[in-house]
Amino acid sequence: MVVKVSGGSAGSCGGLVNYLEKQERGQWFSQERDGMRASEVTPTIDQNKRNLGRDDEKFYQIIIGPSREELKHIGDDPAKLRDYTREVMNEYARNFGKGIEGKDLVWFAKIEKERTHTHSDRAVQTGEGLKGRKKEGEQTHVHVIVSRTENLSQFKAQQQAGQMERKHPLKLSPATNHRATERGAVKGGFDRTNFIRASERQFDQKFSYERKPTETFEYSRNQQHGTQAERVAEKLAVIRAESHRQEQERAAQRQAAERRAVEQQKAKEQGQNQQQQWAKGEEKAQEPQQRPQQTPAQQEERAEIKRRGPRL
Repeated sequence: MVVKVSGGSAGSCGGLVNYLEKQERGQWFSQERDGMRASEVTPTIDQNKRNLGRDDEKFYQIIIGPSREELKHIGDDPAKLRDYTREVMNEYARNFGKGIEGKDLVWFAKIEKERTHTHSDRAVQTGEGLKGRKKEGEQTHVHVIVSRTENLSQFKAQQQAGQMERKHPLKLSPATNHRATERGAVKGGFDRTNFIRASERQFDQKFSYERKPTETFEYSRNQQHGTQAERVAEKLAVIRAESHRQEQERAAQRQAAERRAVEQQKAKEQGQNQQQQWAKGEEKAQEPQQRPQQTPAQQEERAEIKRRGPRL
């Protein structure tokens, strides 16, 4: 899972919105709605600002890129991706440490099915790919545009209802990347590492995904930025974990095979018992039927008939 927060712009988000319309027009979604149009996205983001300078960033972009294995696990289902994106934006809001959630933000997202190579891609640098050419395989990902300012309409409504103690709306910048703290002038903060971890954990829990050690954010980060000793130790740990997993799999397969063998033996014995019962039933049916035993009175009556002989 790739979750990337990129810098926004001090101007309108219209250019980015128009760019994201290149594959399919419309089909934007937010925390509570689906099927929205670009004509609603741009003004809503652009107008949701207060106490920001001319050069201050007004919005940010978040890219959510599931791996091929993750997409396969959820069947590349757009509905599941939309639900997951909403969970990610809840984590985004919580990560500021301000006591807010996704519903307190203004954001819009769109699912894209294609990607093209850029100049920074390794394939382009090695000559294996061309800039601007479509990438092969599953490339489904999500683009999110989120306002820097919290939801102003909601903030004003809460103020008027006496439900908001703050005088000014929150300005939320993930670009600072400072750790959450209760000291100093800035309380709260945005920890990108924690945000990515939480987003990964949300996917695993929501869709019951069994993530391999090599698929984790921690493994990827250590391989990119760790020392050689840390990278080697991480790889050895992965090898041990994979070996343990395979042994557990084999043990489970053996147990399953043993259970099947026991069930088959029971079924065989039941079949044999049933056949024996059928055979006994047939033998009994073929035996000559015995006359029912007569009572003494019946026996005496029969003897009397024999003495008198046949009637003329």
